[in-house]
Amino acid sequence: MKGRRVSDGVVIVQGVLIVLLLALAVAAAPETPSVERIEGGLRYEASIPRRSFGAGEPVEVTMTVRNTGGSPAALTFSSGQRFDLLVRRPRGDEIWRWSHDKAFIQVIQTMTIRPNETLTFKGSWDQRDYQGRRVDSGTYEIIAFVTTRSEGSDRPAVQLPPLQFTIR
Repeated sequence: MKGRRVSDGVVIVQGVLIVLLLALAVAAAPETPSVERIEGGLRYEASIPRRSFGAGEPVEVTMTVRNTGGSPAALTFSSGQRFDLLVRRPRGDEIWRWSHDKAFIQVIQTMTIRPNETLTFKGSWDQRDYQGRRVDSGTYEIIAFVTTRSEGSDRPAVQLPPLQFTIR
């Protein structure tokens, strides 16, 4: 131990503490809640910025469709609507749907997504029900739909699993 001073040990302990604090900060960083579904070379994902929202705070949802395959993928839409959002209580009671008060052009359109290309859609819920009343605090689920038929699928929309969140 010749040549070492007490201050060397203090510096080492401080360094270890800094590393531990950084590790805790990274571990405590809020995750972005998301769900995904992979179907026919396409990766569908929906996310919300956090799991808890204040009363009246908009709940913003981002949906993406990414072509993870090696060739172009075609998505066919039967109207101008590209996505939908449904908010419900965990027991299944539907509270609100993004498309309920909207009209869409009735035209069949096909979009081609090249390999590694991503389409992004965004929607927001203002925490009001179908009658325009602010909802109570509690637990809710939001379900995102991409209103397309991918090649080889006869399903009218791709439904993602529910994202659960709370309103304080």
